[in-house]
Formats: sequence, structure tokens, C-alpha cells
Amino acid sequence: MSYLTSKEIRHILKDCSASTLWRYQQPNQKMFEQPMPQPIKKCAGSSSLWDEEMFNEWLLKYFNNNKMSNLSS
Repeated sequence: MSYLTSKEIRHILKDCSASTLWRYQQPNQKMFEQPMPQPIKKCAGSSSLWDEEMFNEWLLKYFNNNKMSNLSS
């Protein structure tokens, strides 16, 4: 199993802020059909770890196919 750090995920998501990353994970967020998965291990700073496979699945299904993100461009 491979992992991604918060810093790597923020870079993949076009250098989004830590607060934006947190917002994407909230169950009541309205931007995506499903919220971004929670980290496997939570740590302070940029060292929280996400399951790479789970994150990539969410990225393809929800982030890259998000119709709302196309409206803001």
C-alpha cells in the first residue's frame, strides 16, 4: 500500500490551501458528489497520510468529473 502526504495531495489538486483540502473532506460539502476521503493517519502540518489508491479513485470519479469546477473556469 502506498501513501500520499498532505503536501503531495495539495500539489496534485493545483496547490490548493490546507483549508480547501479540509473543506473537500467535509460530509456537507457541495462541490463534489462524494467528499474527499479522510487521511489514514492524521498528523500536524503536511505529514498526514492518505491511501494513494483511494485518493486516486476519488480524484478520477469526482474531482476530475466535477461539472461545478468547469463553471468557475
